[in-house]
Amino acid sequence: MWTTVLVSGISLGSFYTLIALGFALIFGVTRNFNLAHGELLVLAGYVAYWLWKVCALPFVFTFPVAILVLLLVCLGLQRLFARLSEPLELNSIVLSFGVAIVIQNSMLFLFSGNYRLIRIPSLNQGIRFHGFYMSYGQLTLLILSLIIIFLLYIIMYRTYLGKALRATIQDKEAAALAGINVAVMGTLAFCLGAVLIGLAGPLYGCIHYLYPSTGREVTLLAITITIFAGVGRLSGIILAGWILGLAESFTVIFCGASWREMVAAVLLLTLLTFRPHGILGDKL
Repeated sequence: MWTTVLVSGISLGSFYTLIALGFALIFGVTRNFNLAHGELLVLAGYVAYWLWKVCALPFVFTFPVAILVLLLVCLGLQRLFARLSEPLELNSIVLSFGVAIVIQNSMLFLFSGNYRLIRIPSLNQGIRFHGFYMSYGQLTLLILSLIIIFLLYIIMYRTYLGKALRATIQDKEAAALAGINVAVMGTLAFCLGAVLIGLAGPLYGCIHYLYPSTGREVTLLAITITIFAGVGRLSGIILAGWILGLAESFTVIFCGASWREMVAAVLLLTLLTFRPHGILGDKL
């Protein structure tokens, strides 16, 4: 049982990391606090659901379409954010809250308030070995999340664009003085964020019921993990996702699902008290 809970927590935590990476990347580079992050992810899930259910498109082919839709939406959102004046954080909260309401009501109009799920029967089967059990859904979630996280790591730490993005996250003014076009970095951050959201949305539709108001839960999850990792510190997000995923898995098994949010809140308050700069402290 312990091994099963551990694997379940790591799988869930890896997916949480994938959800939070887009939010953290956009906020770190542009300082825009996007409260519509969850609604964008749910929108990607609805796009995948519609393609899979109505158009009978194989699930794997829904990812490119979801990414394309999210790219268009996020680039439009970036144009709105670009018009904001200081203080960016506060004004972006107000703007993105309005955008979240618009997207939420648009999804309600287009898809109604019914609960929808992308059902892939083969994902419910799994591997059982000496009391250890892992579903193919968990395995797929874990492998895909880790591959995407690894590719983002390569981009951020092994390419010039990644170094420019990290420099912009650390100090936008200094990056501009060093010759980095911070406006282009902002657009690139929104594009990468859109790709991450477009990848996470269809997966979210497989493991969680889609309904228009569920985006608020996703946004809170992304904010929590970003604070856990330390704002602007992408290197700590995977660790933060694993900690939260493991905590939730153990809580659901031993205390029940109703305690899950309480444990996450207690962990967050404890971290803010003793590690206000995030799990890794001042490390970037």
